[in-house]
Amino acid sequence: MDNDILSLIQYLLATPFSSLEDMEKSSGVTRRQSLYRFEKLNRILKGEHVPAVTFSSTPDKKILLAPETQTALQDLLQRSGGKEAYFFSKEERLIYMYLLLFIHIDYLSLNHFIDALKCSRSTVLADFRELKAHLEESGIEICNNRKLGYYLQGPEVEIRRFMIQNVIRTLADRHGSQLFDTFIHDWKLDLFGYARQIIAELAQKWNIRMIEARLVEFIYIFIFLKTRLQNGVQNTLPFPDQVETETIPSLKEYDFTTDLLKQYSETGVFDESDIRYLTSWVIGISYGRFNENTKDRLLIGRMAKNIMLRFEALSGVHLTGNNKIFVQLYAHLRPAYYRLLFRLPIYNPICETIKNEYGELYQLMTETLKPFSVMFHGEIPDDEVAYLTIHFAAAFSKARAEAPVRRKKALVICINGVGSSTILYNELTQMFPELKFLPPCDTSHWEDLRTEADIIFTTNQTPLHTADLTIPVIRVNPVMSVSEKAGINRKVHQWLGTRVPSQPDVDAVMSIISKYAEIRNYDHLYHELLSYFSEAELPDTPSEIRLHLTDMVWPEIISLHLHASNREEAIRMAYAPMLQQHCILDKYVDEAARTESGYMVIAKHIALPHTKPEAGAISCALGICVLDEPIRFGNQENDPVKYIFALSAVDNSTHLTAMAELIRLFNDQDFFTLLDTADDPDEVMAYIRSHL
Repeated sequence: MDNDILSLIQYLLATPFSSLEDMEKSSGVTRRQSLYRFEKLNRILKGEHVPAVTFSSTPDKKILLAPETQTALQDLLQRSGGKEAYFFSKEERLIYMYLLLFIHIDYLSLNHFIDALKCSRSTVLADFRELKAHLEESGIEICNNRKLGYYLQGPEVEIRRFMIQNVIRTLADRHGSQLFDTFIHDWKLDLFGYARQIIAELAQKWNIRMIEARLVEFIYIFIFLKTRLQNGVQNTLPFPDQVETETIPSLKEYDFTTDLLKQYSETGVFDESDIRYLTSWVIGISYGRFNENTKDRLLIGRMAKNIMLRFEALSGVHLTGNNKIFVQLYAHLRPAYYRLLFRLPIYNPICETIKNEYGELYQLMTETLKPFSVMFHGEIPDDEVAYLTIHFAAAFSKARAEAPVRRKKALVICINGVGSSTILYNELTQMFPELKFLPPCDTSHWEDLRTEADIIFTTNQTPLHTADLTIPVIRVNPVMSVSEKAGINRKVHQWLGTRVPSQPDVDAVMSIISKYAEIRNYDHLYHELLSYFSEAELPDTPSEIRLHLTDMVWPEIISLHLHASNREEAIRMAYAPMLQQHCILDKYVDEAARTESGYMVIAKHIALPHTKPEAGAISCALGICVLDEPIRFGNQENDPVKYIFALSAVDNSTHLTAMAELIRLFNDQDFFTLLDTADDPDEVMAYIRSHL
C-alpha cells in the first residue's frame, strides 16, 4: 500500500462518520483523486473478503463502513506498521513544515521536507505556497538563501504566536498529540514525558495548580520554543509598556520558570524577556487564587471589580456584593490578564456556540471589555470574551436556580359585592395564569388585603380613596367584551414587563377570507374570530421571559428637548414619565439619583442610570431623555451627558436581550442624530423598530 492509501485508512478509522467532502478537505485532494483512492482501497478490501467502502445517496455523500470493514482496516494498518506508520493529512503537513522552520536547524533544505513528510517534490512545493499565504496574514515570511536554507522572518512575537496557535488548535481538534510526538521523535527533541515529570515536581514545590489540558499545550510549546532558542535565534521580544510587568520577577511562577530552565542544558540563551514570557504562560495555564497575597493581587482584583461594575452599568444587572462571583472572576481573570499582556493565544472550541447560545450576554461582555483593551494595545480576542461570557452565564444560571420563584399577587374588587365578582374572577384567572389571585373582595374590605397585592382589578370606575396607593389599578367591567379583554391583556403584560402572547391579525385573516369566499355577516365573523384567537390556551407555567427593546420603550416614556440645571434634576426628569406609567416607585428614582454618577456614564455623552430591583422597580422599562444642553455628571472621560436612558429592571435576566439591542443602537450614530432632531417620540419608536 502506498502512503495515500495508508493516510486514507487512518482518516477513516479516526473519523468514521465523515463525508466524502470532509475527507477531501482534510487531505487536500480533488473529487477525482479521492474517488481514485477509494477505488484502490476497495480493491484491497475485496482481497480481504469484506464489504467495500460506500457512500450514502444524500447530497453530502456520507462515508459508510460496515463493522467487518472497519475491523479489516484496523488489521491492514497494523500489518503496515501500526501507529508507527503515521501519515499526515494536508493540514498536518503544513503544521509539521512550520514547526521544522520554527526550530531553526542549521541548514534547512527542500530535501529535509521531502524526506520527513514522505511526499513528492511537487506536493511539498504546493504545500509551501499554501503555508506562505497563511503566514503573510501574520506578517511572517518564508525566506531562503545559501547560508541558512529555509527560515522564518518577521516579528518574533508573531512567529511564536503562530506556533502556539497551531499547537493549541491541533490538540483541541484532534484530542491527541501524535503529530507532535512524531515530530519530536523525528528531530530528536526533548521527550514529552521527561518535561511533564519535571513540571509536575516543580508545580508541587511552588504550589501552582495547573489546568490539565493547558499543561499539555504548555509542554509542547516549551519544547519547541526551547529548541528554537538553543538553535541560535536571538531576537529579544518587544516588552509591553505597562509598569505592572515589573512585578513578574516577584511572583512564584517566575521562580518556577527559572527552576524549570535549570533542569536543561544550554538554557542560558533565555534572556529576561524570554523568562517573563514563559512565566506569563505558566500563569496563563494556572488557576488564580484570590486568597494568595501576590504582588499583582491588587491590580487583578481592581480589574475584576471594574469589569463587574461596568457590566452592571451596561446591563442593569447587579452583582456587586456577591463575593463568590468576584472570587470566581478573579480566578479566571489572573491567567487571562497575562495571556493578553503578552498576546498569548488561546483556542476556545465552543466560542461560536457561546455566541449563539448566549448572544445577548456575549454582546454585553464585548462592550464591557472595550475600555480594558487599551491596557493590552489591541482588541481582546473573541475566544477570551467567550470564556468570560460563559463565566457570567454560569453565575446567572446559579442565581436563577437559587432564587425563589415569586408569582405576583392580584386582587379583584367588585363594587357590587363578592357574588357578582365570580364571573370576573374566573375570567381573569384564565387570562393571567402567571398571577396568583387573592380571594375576591368588595370595596368595604379591600384595604385589609391591599398590602398583599401587587396589582388590583376593580369594577369601580371612580378612584380608590387612598393617598399612598403605589400599585397599578386596572379598571374592568364585570363582563368583558373581546376587545376589552385585548386591551386589559396589553396593560397587564406591559406592567409585568412581558410580551403579549402573539395572536393572528384578525383584519389580515378577514382580508384573506374575503378574497375567496362570500361573507354573509361580516361583523359576526369578525367578532367570532377575535374571540377565538383571544381565547387561545396559555401555558400554565410561562417559560423564561426575554424582552426586546420595543417591549421596554414606548412613546409615553420618551422625553425630547428637555432642560435640566444639574445631574440629579436630569435623572429625575428622565424617570418622571415612568413614574406616571407605574413602572417604578418614587423610592426607585431617589435611589437611582443617589448612585455614583461616574458609574452610570457608560460612553461619550451617554448615561444609563438604574438601581437594584428591590428599590422599587414594578416593571421592565427604559425611558429615553434627550437634553438640549448637556450636563456634567462627574465622569472626566465621557462628560458632558446629553442622552439619558433610564432603566427599570425587575430581575437580572428578563431585560438582557433588550440591553444587547440597546448597545447596538449606541454604535449607530444616526440614532443619536435622530434624537437630536426629532420632535415627536413616535419618530424615535419608528427608528428603533426599523433598526432592530
